[in-house]
Amino acid sequence: MSYVDHNLLPGETVTYRGRLHWIVYHRAMVLVALGLLLLYPWTPNLPKLWIFGGVAVAVGVLAAIPAWLARWSTELVVTNKRIVAKRGLIRRDTVEMLHKKVESIAVHQSILGRLLGYGTLAIHGTGGGVEWVPQVARPLAFRNAALAASDDQAGAA
Repeated sequence: MSYVDHNLLPGETVTYRGRLHWIVYHRAMVLVALGLLLLYPWTPNLPKLWIFGGVAVAVGVLAAIPAWLARWSTELVVTNKRIVAKRGLIRRDTVEMLHKKVESIAVHQSILGRLLGYGTLAIHGTGGGVEWVPQVARPLAFRNAALAASDDQAGAA
């Protein structure tokens, strides 16, 4: 059972679940690609180049482990009452903000982020607090779900 499902308030339901984008693996992918490139016998006068290729592939695989843990252990949820962002497996960081305490939600996307569908969410709370959630998949959908949920809550009040 996930953190959010275990800690729902009475009468609270999940309306949208977000997640981190696969771009969190970018360092690992670059290292593995470079290693595979070096493993290919391009130049016969550099016979020991495959050693560097093997090391780069091994380091790339090791670099994928923390990225996988970050992606697996991060929960981004919009409920009918609040927005929840939980990061971490053993050491846990959570941000739980009631919709009425959210002033705005900004989406920051680079050109690559727009092409691949990821971005950084900046959740501005009342009182000047800002929570940054980087590398979110489909950040505009998350923002729209949060805004729709806050509108629904404001209409019910």
